Amino acid sequence: MTPKLFPVPRHLAFLGGETSVPKDISYSVGDSELAEIATFFAKEKGLLPTKVRGGFVRFEISTDLSPKDEAYRILIDADGILLQSTTPAGAFRATRTLKTLLTENVTTLPRLEIRDYPAFPNRGFMLDISRCKVPTMKTLFSLIDLLADLKYNELQLYVEHTFAFANHETVWKDASPLTPEEIQTLDKYCRERFIELVPNFNSFGHFERWLRHEQYKHLAECPEGFRREEPFIVRDHGSTLKPNSDSLAFIDSLYDEYLVNFSSRRFNVGMDEPWELGQGWSQPDIQKRGKHAVYLKHLDGIRKLVEKYDREMLFWADILLEKPENAAHVPKSASPVIWGYEAEHPFEKQAKTLADCGLSYYLAPGTATWRSFTGRLTNALANLRSATEAGLSHNASGILLSTWGDCGNHQPWSTFYPALINAAGLAWNETSNPETELVGLLDQFLFPDETETPSEALVELGKLDLALGPKIVNASLPWLLLFADQPEKLPGRLQVDHPADKIQTAQEILSNLRPRLENLVREQGNSGITARELLLGLDLSSNALRKGATILGPESVVSTHSGQDLVERYRGTWLERARPGGLEESANLLRDALAR
Repeated sequence: MTPKLFPVPRHLAFLGGETSVPKDISYSVGDSELAEIATFFAKEKGLLPTKVRGGFVRFEISTDLSPKDEAYRILIDADGILLQSTTPAGAFRATRTLKTLLTENVTTLPRLEIRDYPAFPNRGFMLDISRCKVPTMKTLFSLIDLLADLKYNELQLYVEHTFAFANHETVWKDASPLTPEEIQTLDKYCRERFIELVPNFNSFGHFERWLRHEQYKHLAECPEGFRREEPFIVRDHGSTLKPNSDSLAFIDSLYDEYLVNFSSRRFNVGMDEPWELGQGWSQPDIQKRGKHAVYLKHLDGIRKLVEKYDREMLFWADILLEKPENAAHVPKSASPVIWGYEAEHPFEKQAKTLADCGLSYYLAPGTATWRSFTGRLTNALANLRSATEAGLSHNASGILLSTWGDCGNHQPWSTFYPALINAAGLAWNETSNPETELVGLLDQFLFPDETETPSEALVELGKLDLALGPKIVNASLPWLLLFADQPEKLPGRLQVDHPADKIQTAQEILSNLRPRLENLVREQGNSGITARELLLGLDLSSNALRKGATILGPESVVSTHSGQDLVERYRGTWLERARPGGLEESANLLRDALAR
């Protein structure tokens, strides 16, 4: 099969005829600033250096292109291949296209011209590495390589406690955290691929991994815990820092150790979902001045810390947008990130609010894979399209596709791949339609050398929710059946929205997909790992749906997998891509859910 040029080039013209590709492909560099990119590409494809401007592949800087920083031109004519760009970054993006054209054993290429540039200047992926699962370095290197081939230029690793801070081992000792040396290695690996590794450290809410320990409780808004009704949360420890100078001083000490490992001049400080703000230490001040005034003051304190380290602050925009008029009070040096993970999220309205204030901002749609064993792909695709359209309408600076690991990170790693590919296509070329070609694109980028792949099963599993009735916000029904915070509400929900016939239909879909995955589980490489992950997700879903059928009445489906068997398989698949830290916590959560 002929590989597809992806992301789809903005302008492609066939010129007629073909050009023969020599067995030994030479290259030359006309401008020294492109030498490193040319050398990198030559190592990938086995190209040989030759004299200036004399190679079959020729690298040049050109000013006769779009003013976009990553603009490039590829011309294939009788003389070979001319690769032109306005910047080194553009040249690297061009090599990703050329990598697809120069497949192994290719003997001829069509004569053509490509002129290309991205829709958004920033095209990022954010990976949660704090909800139990910290990937191995091998897994992260593989992810970065994939991001580079998909023309992403930004990666954020979401950290709450999974960095080895020198004086805070109590917080991370069981988490297999990233070390300073590992981050520096990842940063270099990203730079070589023209990807910016942007530091990401949540600095206000979601601080529960610290505040559960006695030595940090004095920093908590609610040291002894809190209760929240919507969404329903009960904790015996705090999750949000006090919005005061002590917290700022503590955060400053962490920044001092963390930021030095990154070359990026940007920094995502989080600041989302301070659930219990106003229930504890800050209650008198909030009663007097209001929640949003207190929040904005603390946000500005964080901004000043960020700028002290010569960085530009990114922050999650959920609290800011609770009162949209507050956007006018945010300094232009700070960049809000609008997150929203459902198809119907009001990106258009929120983007207009920030654009009207003259702020640089991102839109952050989601992979919709967390709190699910198979992913919620239909929702993710609609969510991505909505974010892209709103961002283009209101001049967003970037798209940050986000994937989370809420409640134990039980979803198979591979379930985020379809959304990752789809987001890459739209963020580069908004006129493309990658959702219609996901199976072929998954084969091309993830399983390029394999005749049988799990791509089709991966996409079909992602659409399982469609068979189960009305969409559930931020979760799939099988996950909810095992992990519901309020299980007493399940019978009513099932009877109204997810009756027995729908559960039976979903079970039949899973049964039909099983043989395809079982044929691949013993394979080596990415196909085998992915098949093992997906088969486990399938069996967890089937087990949960059996529970749903039991709640509704007599069991209609018999599960052949015990809870213990599923947990042991879970442990095995985890360790194929992730470190051992966090595994016991996650596996125990799953074990307890299966035993209910």
